[in-house]
Amino acid sequence: MAREERVARPTRTDEWEIVAADKGVAEDWDRWAKQEPNALATAYDQLSANPTRFSSRQKRLEGKTYGTGNYDGTAYDRWQYEATSGGRIFYFVDDPTDGGRKRPQRKGRGPKPRRRVIVEAVHPGHPKETERKKG
Repeated sequence: MAREERVARPTRTDEWEIVAADKGVAEDWDRWAKQEPNALATAYDQLSANPTRFSSRQKRLEGKTYGTGNYDGTAYDRWQYEATSGGRIFYFVDDPTDGGRKRPQRKGRGPKPRRRVIVEAVHPGHPKETERKKG
């Protein structure tokens, strides 16, 4: 019997593409998705629809340590999505049509630049290093 392969859901033209920063993040995502499939599916839908929406579950992180990060030589604002009561998804928003610290938009004909959500890390339990210190 042939081994089945997973088929990825296509990204709609008005959605953001969700990518993992590296293989380890992709493996962590898959492990967590097996434990919490509904929560991760909801997170995926929200991040692909509007990754910069501010809500009780979704926010841009602040401060020198957690407010920004680098991916592939580019600095990005770091965002967090609370997928479960303790679990977090940390990600960057790569919008080449937005300007600022992002890559310039490609000129001329051809495919539209990809708008991506780059998942930097997933933590099924709340990471202690991001908690605010009391006092």
